[in-house]
Formats: sequence, C-alpha cells, structure tokens
Amino acid sequence: MKEIFKITLSLTAVCIAAAIILGAVYTQTEHLRKEQEEKTKKETVEALLGFGPGKQVPSDLHVYSIYRYVLSTSDGTRMLGYVLPIKGEGHVLAEVDLSGDPGKVIPLKAKEAELVERGPRDRVVSEALGKGTQATYAQTLYVANLGDKRLGYVVPSITQGFKTFIKMMVSLDPSFTLDGIAITESEEDPGLGAEIQQPYFRNQFAGKTLDQLKTLKVVKEPLPPEYFTALDPEKAKKAGMSQAQVEEIRNKFHAAEIYALTGATISSRAVLSGVRDGVRKFAYRWDVLKAAVNKQNIQTAF
Repeated sequence: MKEIFKITLSLTAVCIAAAIILGAVYTQTEHLRKEQEEKTKKETVEALLGFGPGKQVPSDLHVYSIYRYVLSTSDGTRMLGYVLPIKGEGHVLAEVDLSGDPGKVIPLKAKEAELVERGPRDRVVSEALGKGTQATYAQTLYVANLGDKRLGYVVPSITQGFKTFIKMMVSLDPSFTLDGIAITESEEDPGLGAEIQQPYFRNQFAGKTLDQLKTLKVVKEPLPPEYFTALDPEKAKKAGMSQAQVEEIRNKFHAAEIYALTGATISSRAVLSGVRDGVRKFAYRWDVLKAAVNKQNIQTAF
C-alpha cells in the first residue's frame, strides 16, 4: 500500500512539474508569437503603403490604428464603437448609431501598448462602457499620414474562397482608389487558387477606382503577355522594361476587367468579391465616422 502511495505521489509531482514547465513555455512562445504577428502586420501595412523592401520607411510616416467594435445594450440597441487616437496623447471610444448619428464619447484610461493586443483592449473597452453594454471586436483599420498630409488607408477584408476563407488587406489612396492588395491568409490549392498571392494577379487591382469596383468583373481570358510581365516587378526587370514602359502598359489596361487565374476562376472571383466588399463598406463607414467625429468635435490624431 505504501509503495502504491509513493508511486502515486511521484507521478503527481511529475505531472505538476510538467504542467508548470509547459505553462511557462507556452507563455513565452505565445508572447513571441504575438510579437511576430504584430511585426508581420506592421510590415504588411508599410509595404501596402509603398514602403516595402528596398524603400526605407520615412521618419514622418505615421500609421494610426482605429479599432471598430459592435456595441449591444441590454435593451437590444446596437451601435458601433470606434477606438480613436486623439491629439496629444490618449484614446477615446466614440459611439455611432446605425443611422450615423453620434453618441457618447468616452475617454479610455489606457496607454497605447494596452490597446495593441485584443485581450487587454477588449477589457479596457468593456470597463469604459460599464455593465449593460457588450462590446464585440470587429476589425482594425489603418489611417496613414505622411507628415501632415493624408497618404492613404489600409483596410482588412475576408471572403469565402474555393476551400476556406481568404483574408486580405487592401490599401487605398485618399480618394479610395486601390493602391494594392496583400493576401494574408489562404488555403487555396497550390498551383491553382494559391496563385492569388502572385504579383501578376494581385497587381491587376492597383489603380482601380471605387466606381470601377462596383461593376468590375472577372473574365476567363488569357492574360495579355505584355500586361503579365508589367504586373510583376521582377519579371519586368528581367525583361528590361523601364519604369516608364511598365506604367505605360499598366495604364493601357487601366479599364480592363480582372483576368482570372487559369483553373481557379472561383478563387479569382472570391478575391474580387472580398476587395469590393471591403472597400465599399470602408468608404461608407469612413464617411459616417468622419461626420460623427466632426459633430462630436473630437480632435483625432489623424
């Protein structure tokens, strides 16, 4: 009986020690994973704004994060809540009802570092709202200024692909014309739908206006060879194309539809749908938010 007790005690001690070690390892690796995620996200946003590898990020580039929440009160009322950076230092939660009318502006008692990660930010927002209102995180939008001038926006979007959801980020200039897209998560088939990651497909969206997006279609036609080369910077460089030649060819196809990937029309249409939906919703919500900010006289940092 004593031997059984000793064995049980030893096994319990081993299990506890293993749990502590695994917990410590998880905590450390989870911290590193989140750091890497934030770094990757930052680099993706900067690249979409035109500052990828080989082009240094200017010191006067400022990218502001805006966190959008869906707020639900105990009486069933729903509205939007935007976490906004304000001039000087600090953030506020600005309420906007579904008709676009501004609501309360609630100061947030949190530093920038506390708002970067979703968990801590959710707690800050919930505490500010108090009991009776539930806040559900929706998305993060990015507003970029170069000095005191608006450079553009980066907007996330998600769409149903051929296999699973395709996540992307879309960059826009101040007039909501597309600058580019980045596929951030996808499980489309290698050699087929996975080609949505390639420059010759993604860069077809660059330069498309908001009005063009409304009627833009995917066509099952071969991508013209000169356009194919001009869409991929590496291929254009190898072909000896100058930047002026690349721009001339792209301008030539400015009004063209989106050429589908060979054998992956569904994936091609899914990306177009995601881009169109993300940009359309952002343009509408941005105008509503801008009007609400002006009415509430919020001195935003951007």
